[in-house]
Amino acid sequence: MKPRRLIPGLSLMLIGGFGFWLSWQNEAADDVWQQRRPPASYEDLLQAATRAPSNPRLWGALGLACLLDPQHLDYQESERHLRHALSLAPNDVRLWGWLGDTLAISGQVAEAERTLRQAQSLAPNHFITQWRLANALIRVGKLEEAAPYARGALRSNPTQAILMLDLGWRISNGNQSYVESLLPPGLPDVEYQYLRLLVQQQRVAAAIQRWQAVLAKQPDPERKRTTAFIQDLLAARAYEAAWQVWAALPERQAAGLVRTAIYDGGFREPVAKVPIFEWRFQQNEAGARLALDRAADVPVGGNALQIAYDSPGPAFYHARQLLALPPGAYRLTYFVRSRDLVAAAPPVVELQGVGNPKWRVRSLPPWRENQPWQRVVCEFAVPPEVGAVELVILRPSECLTPGTCPISGTVWFGGFALEVISKAR
Repeated sequence: MKPRRLIPGLSLMLIGGFGFWLSWQNEAADDVWQQRRPPASYEDLLQAATRAPSNPRLWGALGLACLLDPQHLDYQESERHLRHALSLAPNDVRLWGWLGDTLAISGQVAEAERTLRQAQSLAPNHFITQWRLANALIRVGKLEEAAPYARGALRSNPTQAILMLDLGWRISNGNQSYVESLLPPGLPDVEYQYLRLLVQQQRVAAAIQRWQAVLAKQPDPERKRTTAFIQDLLAARAYEAAWQVWAALPERQAAGLVRTAIYDGGFREPVAKVPIFEWRFQQNEAGARLALDRAADVPVGGNALQIAYDSPGPAFYHARQLLALPPGAYRLTYFVRSRDLVAAAPPVVELQGVGNPKWRVRSLPPWRENQPWQRVVCEFAVPPEVGAVELVILRPSECLTPGTCPISGTVWFGGFALEVISKAR
C-alpha cells in the first residue's frame, strides 16, 4: 500500500519541481532582460535564451545585442533572432520596432518601413513607434508622409523635439516651412526648441518673427522660456535681438525703454530675480557690503548704491549691467561720493567689451572728501567688433591678492545716465 501512496506524491513533487524550475528559468531570463544584474552581454543573453527558449524577451534582447555589442555586430543574426522572437510574441511592439531598426541600419529600407508601420499600427499613439516611423520616412526623403508621425511623437514626448527638428532641418536643407510642419500645435516647449534651432542656424530674424507670432502670446508666468530664449540670443551674440525680446515683456513695455540708455540708472527698481539687462549685484563679496540708500539725496533724484568697505579682502565686481549698444560715440555721466575712504586702489566704473574683451574704458572718479556729490563724465566710442558693453562698478584687478590692497570707508554711486554723441558711419 505504501508504494502506491508514494506515486501520487512523487508525481506532485515532480510537477512542482518542474514548475519551480521553469519559473526560476523565466525569472533568470527576466533578470537578464531587465538588467537587474550587471549589463547583459551577448554571451549572457545567449545562455539565458538557451535556458528559456520560449521567452521572446530574451530572443529580442539577443537580437538587439547583435547591434549593440561591438564584439558580435551582425545584422543578419540580429534579424534572425528578432524574427524568432516575433514568432513567439507577434503583438510585441518593441520587437517590431527593434526589427525595423535592424532592417533600416542594414539597408533594407522598404522592409524597414513596412515593419515600422506594423509597429505603429499596434500602438498608434505610442511615442517610440511614431518616432521610429517618422525618422525612417524622413531619412528616405518621404517628408510629407513623415510629418504627421513626427507631430504625434512630439505630442507624446516633447523633450525629444530638438532631435526630430534637427533631423528635419538637415534632410530638408534648412526648409523652415517643412520643419514647422513637424511642430504639433499648442506645445510652447516644442516651439521653444524650434527657436533654439533657428538661432543655432543663425536665422535670428526668423526666430524673432516666430517668437512674436507664437510664443510671445503663450502664458509664461515665471518667464522661464523667455529668459532661456534671451540667453540663447546672447550666446549667439545677437545682442540687439535679445534686448528687443527683453524690452517687449509686459512689465517693460510701459517703461519707454531706449536701447542706448542705462536701465534704472537711479536704482529705483527692485532687484530682478533673473537679471539680464538689469543691474546684477554681487552681495557676498569679502570685505564689501552693498545696500540701497533711499536717503542719499542724489542730485538727479533716485536712490544710491552704497558700498561699505571694512576688510582688506579682494572685493571686485560690485554691480554690472549689460548694454546692447550699437557702434558709435557715447557720454556716460554718474554721481559719486565717499566718506572716510582709505584705499590704495579706490573703486571705479568701467565699460568692458563683451564681443571683444580687450576693449575697455575706465572712468576714474575724482575722489575728494567733504563734498556731498561729485559729477563724473566719461566719453567713449564703441567699435563695431565689441558687440555689447557691460557697465561695471568694481575695484581694480590690482587688488587680486588679499591683504595687498586694503580699503575702508563708504562709497555711494547714483544717477547713471547715457547719451549718444554720434552714431558710427
